[in-house]
Amino acid sequence: MAKYSCPFCGFCRSWVVRGKKRKCKQCRHEFSDKTYPVQGFRLTKQTWQTVIATFLRERTGRRVASEADVSEKTAQRMLHLLRELMASEKPAQFIGIVEMDEAYIGGQRKNKRLRIRRIQGKRGHGTDKLPIVGLFSRASGQVFVDVEPRKLDVAYIFNTIQERVIPGSTIFTDGFKMYRGLAKIGYVHEFVDHAGDEYVRGDVHTNNIEGFWGIMKRKMSCIGGMRRERLPLFVGEIVWKFNHRKQSLGEQEGALFALLLK
Repeated sequence: MAKYSCPFCGFCRSWVVRGKKRKCKQCRHEFSDKTYPVQGFRLTKQTWQTVIATFLRERTGRRVASEADVSEKTAQRMLHLLRELMASEKPAQFIGIVEMDEAYIGGQRKNKRLRIRRIQGKRGHGTDKLPIVGLFSRASGQVFVDVEPRKLDVAYIFNTIQERVIPGSTIFTDGFKMYRGLAKIGYVHEFVDHAGDEYVRGDVHTNNIEGFWGIMKRKMSCIGGMRRERLPLFVGEIVWKFNHRKQSLGEQEGALFALLLK
C-alpha cells in the first residue's frame, strides 16, 4: 500500500477525503497526493518531461502545449523558464587555444519600421544591431556567447574574457584592432587579417566560431523575430543545445530536467 507523507508534520498515515485530497491522521491537515517538482507550476514530473522532450525536438510552443495537454500560455511560461535555465548554465573556464569573434543580430533593415529604414545604416562594426561576442574552445569543443548591452565595449569584453578564459591561453581572432590589447592582459594573441583576404595561417583561424554563428543565425531565422530583451534567452538555448550536441536526445532530456530540479 502506497504511503504519502504529510507536508505539514511528516506523518505517513492518511486517508482520502475527496477528489485528490488526503487528510493526515496526526495533524488533521488536508493535502494533495500529487507532487509538483517545480515551484510556481501545478504540473507533475511527467508533464515536465513531456514538455522537455517536445521542446528539445525543435517543436513550436503550440505543439508543446498540445503534447503536454496544457494551455498555450502555460506552455510559454514553461519554455521561458527552460530557456532561462539554459542561459544560466555556463561551461567551465576555457584553456588552451580559444577562438574569438563577434557577430551582430538585429534582422534585415527592409523589415524594420519606416522611421528606422530612413536612417542611413552602417555595416560591420558601425551597425546599430546588437553585438554578440563568442568564444570557442578547441580543447572542449564548447562555446560561450555573451550578448553585449548596446554596443561593443572593450573594457566589458576584456573583463568577460578574463572570467571565461584562463590566463596564458592562446586566443585567435580576426584583425579587429579592439583585440590587439589581449597580449597586455596575459594571453597569447594571434590573428588573421580578413581585410587582407587572409582567413587561415597554419592553425590560426576563427572558422569554428564563425561556423557556430552560421548555426545560430539559421536557427534564429526560424523563430521569426523576438524582443531585444529576450535575445539572451534564445541565444542561451542555442548555445546549450550546441554544447550538448554529442549527447543523445534522451541524455539531453535528463540533463535539462536535472537543471530544472536544482
